Amino acid sequence: MDTTADPALLAQLAARAGVITVYHDVAGTRHEASPGALAAVLAALDLDASSDDAVRASLRTLDDDNWEVPLPPASVLWQGGASTLGVVRAAALGGAALAWQIELEDGSHRRGAIDAAAVIDARAGQVRVALPLPGDLPAGYHRLHIDGASVTLIVAPTRCWLPAATPQDGRCWGVACQLYALRTADDWGIGDFAALAALCEHAAGHGAALVGINPLHALFAARAEAASPYSPSSRHFLNPLYIAIPTVPEFATCTALQERLRDPAWQAELARLRALPAVDYSAVGALKESALALLFATFEALPATHPRRRAYDTFCAAGGSALASFAAFEAWQLHHPDTPPPPAHALQDFASSAAALCRQRAWLQFEADRQLEAAAGALRAQGHPGLYRDLAVGAAADGADLWMHPELFCRGTRIGAPPDPLGPRGQDWGLPPLNPRRLRALAFRPWIELLRANMRHAGALRIDHVMALQQLFWIPPAHEAADGLYVRYPCDELLAILCLESQRQRCMVIGEDLGTVPAGFRERMAAAGVLSYRLLYFERWESGLFKRPETYPELAVATPTSHDAAPLAGFLHGTDIALRHGAGAHTPGSSAEGDREARSRDLHMLADALRDQGLPTPDGDSTAFIAACHAYLARSPAMVLMLNADDLAAETLPVNLPGTVDEYPNWRRRLHIDVAALFASPAFLASLDALRSSARAAR
Repeated sequence: MDTTADPALLAQLAARAGVITVYHDVAGTRHEASPGALAAVLAALDLDASSDDAVRASLRTLDDDNWEVPLPPASVLWQGGASTLGVVRAAALGGAALAWQIELEDGSHRRGAIDAAAVIDARAGQVRVALPLPGDLPAGYHRLHIDGASVTLIVAPTRCWLPAATPQDGRCWGVACQLYALRTADDWGIGDFAALAALCEHAAGHGAALVGINPLHALFAARAEAASPYSPSSRHFLNPLYIAIPTVPEFATCTALQERLRDPAWQAELARLRALPAVDYSAVGALKESALALLFATFEALPATHPRRRAYDTFCAAGGSALASFAAFEAWQLHHPDTPPPPAHALQDFASSAAALCRQRAWLQFEADRQLEAAAGALRAQGHPGLYRDLAVGAAADGADLWMHPELFCRGTRIGAPPDPLGPRGQDWGLPPLNPRRLRALAFRPWIELLRANMRHAGALRIDHVMALQQLFWIPPAHEAADGLYVRYPCDELLAILCLESQRQRCMVIGEDLGTVPAGFRERMAAAGVLSYRLLYFERWESGLFKRPETYPELAVATPTSHDAAPLAGFLHGTDIALRHGAGAHTPGSSAEGDREARSRDLHMLADALRDQGLPTPDGDSTAFIAACHAYLARSPAMVLMLNADDLAAETLPVNLPGTVDEYPNWRRRLHIDVAALFASPAFLASLDALRSSARAAR
């Protein structure tokens, strides 16, 4: 976007709007936003910066935002701390006292009055007076009423929930997986909630406290191959492809499906899908959707008084208009896959004409939720936190979330990251950012609902790119990632709500804090009880030497690698190097030979680190290398150690190759062994011995 605005005026508006004009990337390189990129980002925030007059008008708009209503939509405060709320009123009211009332969540009330002479700010015809809030308000969501206006008071505990100490020394371990990658004897070509239940049972049997999974977000009903769990249609709902068909309660009595399953062609297709090394989403989706339609017909035939029908009705009532809208969106997609749906308010006629399909899409959420809860039971029954879910940083531009709440997002603008080791050219994730101004105006309700949806049936929640609580890297329309700039978010409020919901849901929080991290951010998260996310690959000094285990923070998850990096066996053998160069996803100017030489140096330094701990060094034996890396991390004080299923299966290929779309089959690769074999694998047994030696796992 072009602008003729004076740079000083433009900088003033940017500062007021929370737009950061200068940043340093992970390598320390300074980047300054161009006037065009800055004006485009401000325009996305509904602030015109095309000229001096436009900038002055936008500054007045920001001023008016603070004076147009007596109270803000919400006020967030920390439990036990002193806090003051500003109340806007007409200056002509003079020193008249203001009576106030707080309606607490439990139905009780607090009352008092303001000394209206306590003016803290003023402008023509208006004053802002100070209301000292009671310091002993309980944690929760309350309503303050004053002078005919009201505000939501969000009172938060100072820290997120953390589980009680383990029987050993306060440290625990778990297994992380990509759910679609799991195998069982009777899956339908994709890992499902039954496979997850089996994984939880095996893991719990060996003493694991957590089982981590990729985001379970709903993808696209009519675009099966859009498989990235980090670019979902909706972050509020579940992916029904994870429903395990044989464990649906209607399976045994669905004669139509039983007849289909006796068909040799169906059995042949199931066998083919199970044998594939990667998920064939189109074929799996077609088969599962067909079976689920038959199961839903059996469900619909149940009497209205049947417990399943009653449970479904209760689920739909709790889901309210959000569930109904999401179901209508999915129904429209299936009817009109190539046509964007009309605005939500205009879809009523279609929803009525496709009522049965809308009910079916809601039923899929009902059944997915039931199976997810059942899967978590094996861990929770033993008093462990349970599932460790993952929350993606955003949702796709053409998905359900943006369709249901278009006012909440800045369309055309995308989020990403500046250059870092995972994306040397910068990263453009193609996801529209939340508008921080709208988030405030909606009293942070979208954030509260998002946390509740993703903490459901979970004992831990990993927040992808947790730095988004404080700032997000925005890429303006018609610009590349290199032209991006950071926009601030209301971190105090978002973090306070995170602490409150974490305590209420008894769900610990893990912040994925890799890449470009603002100064002081990790300390701020630690003070709030948010676990850091530490990868062996990246925990190194500037010299390249690997940090000793004892240097890891206690409030952290330690793990060798992630879905965006090579599994340990692949790292050892350099499989990822060949893949990156073959797909054109390597660092500009680098060569495969040079990268192999760099990897050799990395492995020598890792060998030195392992040798320093008296552990076996990498000599080409994948099993010994995997166990040694786990033993190394197990000696750290980190609260949680996560073993990746990919490593336990000694996989060499990554599930995702950053910087690629069609050049590599991302989010498809399955494990070559099933869940039961995973816990009998040489890598797991050797790693379990290492955990026991470190006293992280019971003998």
